[in-house]
Amino acid sequence: MKFAILVVGNEILSGEISETNAAYISKRITAIGHRVERVVVVPDRVQDIAEELKRLRRYDFIFVTGGLGATHDDVTAEGIALALGKKLVHSEEAEKMVRRWTDNEEVINKIARVPEGSEVVENNAGVAPAFVTDNIAAMPGVPAEMRDTFEKIVRRFAEEDYHADYLRVDGYEENIVRHLHRVVEKYPDVEIGSYPKPGYVLVKFSGRDASRVEEAKRYFERLLE
Repeated sequence: MKFAILVVGNEILSGEISETNAAYISKRITAIGHRVERVVVVPDRVQDIAEELKRLRRYDFIFVTGGLGATHDDVTAEGIALALGKKLVHSEEAEKMVRRWTDNEEVINKIARVPEGSEVVENNAGVAPAFVTDNIAAMPGVPAEMRDTFEKIVRRFAEEDYHADYLRVDGYEENIVRHLHRVVEKYPDVEIGSYPKPGYVLVKFSGRDASRVEEAKRYFERLLE
């Protein structure tokens, strides 16, 4: 399956907070044999969220993080509802979950409103539950809360074969470019990435077939001899 990630938050765009949720989701999705094809960051504006979601709906599933709290700029639920043409409705299930953390009626009423037909997902690490509607999952932006709800949601996706291996090559990337091109041409079914580090390059070989991944790595090693 092909996934997209939409990160919502002015604090991410301003640089006040370093974004880590997308990296966590991407690693987990890749590890179970699927692909993240797009990561997008948008401000806390309903229209921006809705417009971006409409573009991302060509992917099989979208994870959205951020904007599920009780403050004025927590508008992710509104943006998702607008993108899907759904109404925001009060969820009694979400209300019960929120009441475990607070008795503030204003907070409860704000957080418990979700797009109609949503499946509510309990958040054991914080106040705001996640929810799933159509092919979109909305999760809190606080990393611990995102991970808690994400791990509950990701279980619904079957694991597919995925194998990865790495090779450290001393020197600089420019010295191995032509060899990498030859491996890419010979093994189109193996994904090959090169990551420059201080004084060396880390080359990653990955794919669904473990034998092909190993063959590609060995071929590259022979080219370096």
